[in-house]
Amino acid sequence: METKMAEQIKKIPSTCLGGEKLRKQTGKSKSDTLHQLLSRRNGATVAQLQNQLGWQPHTVRAAISRLRSSGVSIELDRSGKFARYRVIDGVGQ
Repeated sequence: METKMAEQIKKIPSTCLGGEKLRKQTGKSKSDTLHQLLSRRNGATVAQLQNQLGWQPHTVRAAISRLRSSGVSIELDRSGKFARYRVIDGVGQ
């Protein structure tokens, strides 16, 4: 049984086992992608960030919190139908 599982794991492409290989190829981390998406003029909703990064909503919010604690100023705009997060220009960059 253990031998069969080890053989199956060896058949899985390395890009499926973690995102390390993908990150090394593109040179961007998901944190960099998050910062880029939040830097857009209209920012991004949690749902948009989920789709782009493949994260759960609580993970998106935690990553935004980590960005804030690293000194990036992020505003939350709740004026529309969905809340949007965006990086405030010129502050914390």
